[in-house]
Order: sequence, then structure tokens, then C-alpha cells
Amino acid sequence: MDAPPIQARGLGKRYGAVVALKDLSLEVVAGEVFGFLGPNGAGKTTTIRLLLGLLRPDGGELKVLGRTPFGGGVASRGDIGYLPGDMAFWPKLSGAETLEFFAQLTGRPPAARDRLLSRLGLGTAELGRHVRTYSDGMKQKLGLVQALQCEPRLVLLDEPTKGLDPLVQQGFYEIVADLRSAGTTVFLSSHVLPEVERVCDRVAMLRSGSVVSVGDVETLRRAERRRVIADFAADVDTTALGHFGEVTVARPRHVELLVAQATLPALVARLGMLPLEDVVVERPSLEEAFLEHYR
Repeated sequence: MDAPPIQARGLGKRYGAVVALKDLSLEVVAGEVFGFLGPNGAGKTTTIRLLLGLLRPDGGELKVLGRTPFGGGVASRGDIGYLPGDMAFWPKLSGAETLEFFAQLTGRPPAARDRLLSRLGLGTAELGRHVRTYSDGMKQKLGLVQALQCEPRLVLLDEPTKGLDPLVQQGFYEIVADLRSAGTTVFLSSHVLPEVERVCDRVAMLRSGSVVSVGDVETLRRAERRRVIADFAADVDTTALGHFGEVTVARPRHVELLVAQATLPALVARLGMLPLEDVVVERPSLEEAFLEHYR
């Protein structure tokens, strides 16, 4: 059996007195779309630079596509497509020249280029222009094409839809679905949580250089508290419901609580003893699950 595309065990990285990563462990399996979330300064960019071999860890073990990234040289990097969070191009090159340059760096034919250009809406006229004339959205499209055009085995995408309009974003989501179907592994860092919720198979949440949770989107949702909203036909002492969870709104005929899933049956039974008029149980979004870890 082939090794997982990404294996990290106890990774550590410091910048002087600043701890960027502390005991970070991850395993990303082949063919999955893996979301990597965390606030600014959590260590996301440092992790990606380690995966690319641009930095060496101070401790721990790291294998990317079965090899140590900083020891694999050009051959190993040809298997990886990378879109940085702030892509910079040579302003005097045309779009077409830029794509050709990046393809030559990988040593592989750009077999997916035309398909990607069509999906993202970059035509011949745009490719003939100097990149310095491009809008931010056009540069982002070009960055996506350069990262994916040579059909890498592993793709690292940092904020991939930044600057893209909604129609082009839809095209990107379709591209990700195609990559998954083809068995390509996608490691995606994003601040757009509905996007991660839509395209990722599993998600890791990073805080202060350490992974605080990892799992599929549905599992992370189930692990978080539910919002329960209840309305009553007569006045009740809604504050007395506080031992079931955190009461966020309390009025004589209306209460809202955040409740652990395991507590829901007992709460529902108690509500049934009151003059209940209506009750709603809301499942958390990935955004709410994310924020739960950063309170």
C-alpha cells in the first residue's frame, strides 16, 4: 500500500522565541480534499512551507508523497501543485508565457491546461496580455491554472477562491470535484468556511500551532452544541433550564440554549412538561463549530 500523501508526527517550528508549530500531527489520505483551518498566526502558512520543503522543522517527522520534502529535490516538487495565498507573477510576461514557464519547471506536459482555462474563463485574448494588466481575479485564475495544469498528485491551495466572482467560484468547486474523482489529493487552507464545508472531506482546526480537532465535517458538527429555541403558551421560569446547557436568551415565554447533543433527550423531555408551543433544534454550521474552538 502506498504511503499517505501527507504524514506529520510531532512537528515543531520556532522563529526565535516565537513558537509557530508545537507537536503538530496530521495524516492526509490519498484522493481526499482536506481542509486546514485556523485564525491568522495559527501556523497554517508555516505548515504549508514545511510541506513544500521551503522550511525545515525543528522537531518531529514529516513525509510528503512518501519522501522527506526538503530532501527530495526537483523530482519530488514536480508531483506537487501549489497556489500561495498571495501569488506574484513576472509583470512583463504574458499569461501564456507564465503558464509555459511554470509547466517547464515541473518537467511535465500541461495536459489539463486547456480544460482549466475553459472552466475558469481565461481565453486567448487574456493570455496574450501582460500579467501586469490583470485584475486580482484574473491573477487568481492564472494561479489556479499554473498549480493544476500538469496534473500533480498533491495540490496545496492557500485561499484558492480569493478575488473570484461567484460564477468562477462555482467553476472552481467543479474542478475540485474532478480532482477528487481522479484521485488527486487536495490540501486546502481557507477562511471561507462555507466553502470548506462544501468541498472538503475532512477538516483540521489549528490553534496556536497545534491541531485542536480533526474529522469529517459531519463529525465536527455532531461534536458541537446544538441551539435549542423554545416558545411557550404561558410564562415559565426559563432560567431554570440553565442546568441543561448555556442559556443565551431568557424571556418568560421564550428561551434559547446551547446544549450538548447527549443532553438533548433530557431537555426535550423537560420541555414537554411545560406549556410548550414550539421548539426548534438547529444543527451547527462548520463556522459555529470552528468558533466554538476559539472562544
